[in-house]
Formats: sequence, structure tokens, C-alpha cells
Amino acid sequence: MTRAKILVTGGAGFIGGNFVQYMVQRHPEYEICNLDSLTYAGELSKHRNIERMGNYRFIKADITERETILSIFDKERFEFIVHFAAESHVDRSILDPGIFVRTNVMGTQILLEAAKKYRVAKFVHVSTDEVYGELTFDPTTFFTEETPLRPNSPYSASKAASDLLVRAYHETFGLPVNITRCSNNYGP
Repeated sequence: MTRAKILVTGGAGFIGGNFVQYMVQRHPEYEICNLDSLTYAGELSKHRNIERMGNYRFIKADITERETILSIFDKERFEFIVHFAAESHVDRSILDPGIFVRTNVMGTQILLEAAKKYRVAKFVHVSTDEVYGELTFDPTTFFTEETPLRPNSPYSASKAASDLLVRAYHETFGLPVNITRCSNNYGP
């Protein structure tokens, strides 16, 4: 049986790791390829319970390495991409903004280019509500999809830039995309 392949970037991180667990366990009809560079935020031990399952594979790679990514796409022919991989944490972005631009902006562009070249069916970009800036303490205000982007840190600026690149690849090249902006994720 041939399974549709889903590339999950950042699948050893907190949010991506939970997504990988969910998909592997609940959707055996998909092959889940977890691509992660295993930096400070990546932890593969959380996947010990699924590492031998037939619909899961781990690929160690960095999304900023263009030739590596294109080679992986050429071999794997993914149908879907769910892009969690990112440098995160505002405090870290203040100490070293460059790595955030490299990973969050350039890495996303490399993935978008691969998705365009290999004609993926859908590119899901996982962003953050921090691209909207600060929310007032007024309980009647909230962010919507129409809220202007007002990032206040190198982290949120790099995520806003990657969001705009994803949008541009949709508008310019017709790449099918979705952008999500979740907030306040917590768990084990």
C-alpha cells in the first residue's frame, strides 16, 4: 500500500512533536517524515513509542541547507508539508537575531521553493500570534486574521517575514498554503 507522504519540519520540538505523535498514531494512512536538525529545542526521545511504526521515519537535516532539502524532496516526493521548524523564544532572538532570520526566513523560503518545484498539494505554515504584537488588557479586544502585523522582537519579526513569504508564494506561484497563528501552547 502506498501512503501519502507528509513532511513535518520541526517534529522533534514541542508543538511539532505532539503533531507527529497524533498523526502517526491516529492516521496510519499517511507516512509521516519527521525532519528536524535537533538543536536545543529538538528531543527525539519523545518518539521512542513510534520510532518502529511503519508509517514513521526521522530525517536529520537543517531546513537552511538548500541542496540537502532539494535532495530530500527529490527522493521523497512529499504531498504535504506541515512546517513547524523555527528558532523560537523572544529572549534568544534578542541575543542572536541573525540565526532567527536564517532559520525562520531563509529556511522557510528554501522549503517553499522545494514545495513549488515538487508541486506539493498543500504547505501548512505554523506561525505565532506574536506577529500581531501586543494585545491590550481590555477583555473585549482580540486578534483576528485582519489584525495588522506589528512584531516587537526579532523572533516575531522573523515569523512575520516568513508568513509574508508563504503568502507571496501563494499569490505569485499559486502554491496551496495555509498559515496558522496559534498562541499559548502548553502541555507535558
